[in-house]
Amino acid sequence: MCPKLLASFAAVAIASASNAAFVYGGGTETGSRFNAGAGAITYMNCFTAIDGTGAQTQLAVDSAIVGIRRLVASGALVDVGINIYAAEMTYDGVNFGRGTNYQIYSSASLGAGAASVTQLVNTGAVSGVTLNLETLSNAGFGGWWIGVEFTGANAASTANGWRVMNAPTTGSSLNAFGIFNNAGSGAFQAFFAFGTPPGASPSRMMVDVNGTLVPAPGAFALLGIAGLIGGRRRRS
Repeated sequence: MCPKLLASFAAVAIASASNAAFVYGGGTETGSRFNAGAGAITYMNCFTAIDGTGAQTQLAVDSAIVGIRRLVASGALVDVGINIYAAEMTYDGVNFGRGTNYQIYSSASLGAGAASVTQLVNTGAVSGVTLNLETLSNAGFGGWWIGVEFTGANAASTANGWRVMNAPTTGSSLNAFGIFNNAGSGAFQAFFAFGTPPGASPSRMMVDVNGTLVPAPGAFALLGIAGLIGGRRRRS
């Protein structure tokens, strides 16, 4: 199924509970996964509430976990490599973009197996990555991106994909995602989403983030969106 590009969005905040160190994640898995193809990086937007005084403008990333849905083919999992990124989010009043991009994890192999699984890939402790938060698009919230890139000979295999999720239980997000180098474009584009119209189906990716707001975290909220784009989604 192919996502479509959204021309505009409208964000709506809804309060939800939070944990001081766990700044984004949770929620329930869908039956879908997404692989943007070799050479492309898919980015999930992540938002957390900030105190509104202008003091909380950065997030120090402590660790992240992404969920990769892996299906067996001919009785075995298709091995693949992975890079995980944390990136600053930009917003010019109309379009969202990608700022400074940090690679926070890399592995040439997710390993072997004989059963389909949603594999949790943990970056472990991340040091030296402090992101400037995007605070203009939604008053009282700070946003950033977490990215996943599949690597190696099987990077484009749809047997592996970033697990598609329902809304997070901690933090906030738009029901959409961005892609760098979609179909070899060499550019960052946002947003993409699934369904007809775009966004009618869950379009978030599975990621949990632990981090430290500067100076300290507040409450969290859930955002909604009404403008999006696309890629390739598979059922599992």
